[in-house]
Amino acid sequence: MAEAVRHDKTARQLRLLSDALDSGRLGPVRRLVNTLSPAEIGNLLESLPPGKRSVVWGLVDPEDDGEVLVHVGEEVRESLIADMDEDELVAAASDLDIDDLADLVEDLPDTVIEEVLKSMDRENRERLEQVLSYEEDTAGRLMNPDVVTVRADTTVDVVLRYLRLRGELPDHTDHLYVVNRRHHLIGWVALQDLVTHDPGTPINRLIDDDLTAIHVNEPADAVARKFSDHDWISAPVVDESNVLLGRITIDDVVDIIREQAEHQALSAAGLDEDEDLFSPVWRATRRRML
Repeated sequence: MAEAVRHDKTARQLRLLSDALDSGRLGPVRRLVNTLSPAEIGNLLESLPPGKRSVVWGLVDPEDDGEVLVHVGEEVRESLIADMDEDELVAAASDLDIDDLADLVEDLPDTVIEEVLKSMDRENRERLEQVLSYEEDTAGRLMNPDVVTVRADTTVDVVLRYLRLRGELPDHTDHLYVVNRRHHLIGWVALQDLVTHDPGTPINRLIDDDLTAIHVNEPADAVARKFSDHDWISAPVVDESNVLLGRITIDDVVDIIREQAEHQALSAAGLDEDEDLFSPVWRATRRRML
């Protein structure tokens, strides 16, 4: 049902875009495109023929460029990157979280990668190297090393003061992870528990250890099944010694589920998931499917 709704929405957006592009009215196209999320923009770009895709890509807000590149297939991504100059690519890549940058970095020109690495501090360079050290399609490549950790021997008041000093939290943060001095994962504390308990409450009284941690080498499709089965928003990733390495969030898993569905649909049509959907073969297939 959800996939059908998404398909209908994409079809309506494509019709509006095509009509506006055919009339040469780029203002409405720009307004429509920039009301969409990066994932929706990526889906639309993949659904457009190369000529119109290039026009629409030029109208995307530069702040969304990096996220959009993460959400398109390899062949379309290559065509979009080819339309960008080095400064645009550096800016797009520099805005990404570590896990998303790891997805994109291997498709970037060497000169761009060099500039991006120069712009990163030592900690983030090490985090990127860590994520890239894991095999593709594993939890290690999905995870973001940016996690918020606390100690069990503190109190709610101390943790809340720390969060205020930090100023912001990573997206989709629903838990803080409790670790010991060696960074072994002990458990997690829900944000809602921090704001509903007395400031003097010890963190060790709020620790929840029911959530199953994900091993860093676990296959990505198995990770997606766990998120679906347990309705997780995020989950910690650990190594064989239970050292906390990072976390995976629902947005990463939704991407996997969507990619699996699209792969099945394309396979049924005799196409490769990374193929440009407006190749001559795809255009003929698409006419039969519509």
